[in-house]
Amino acid sequence: MNDRSIWLRVAGTVILMVTLVIYEPGVDTVLQNLMVPLLMALGALALVQNLAAVALGSTVLATIHTDFNAASWVSRIAYPVIAATGGSILLIIAINRFRARIAATRAARWADRRNLDTDSG
Repeated sequence: MNDRSIWLRVAGTVILMVTLVIYEPGVDTVLQNLMVPLLMALGALALVQNLAAVALGSTVLATIHTDFNAASWVSRIAYPVIAATGGSILLIIAINRFRARIAATRAARWADRRNLDTDSG
């Protein structure tokens, strides 16, 4: 672990602690319903340094809290947008990992074939 990584994790921990202190469940304001959870997600990202984990958690939580019939625009619009963004991030990560895996196995197959050609020639 390098110094930047440690300071980033400490900053993430501090952000999470501060947002937990200022969070008030049941209060129906944009700060409490949108800004504090977004700050928590940023703190978690800094702490765990894993975009896929934070995207998965954000997608699940935003989907659970989505209510298309709510009077608040946060539950009606912001949460579905967050869920769609998180789902898109997860899809992009999955596609990139799949492509990398395919490229690695293809390279290994070609290396094996080259070795067979040199051994038999």
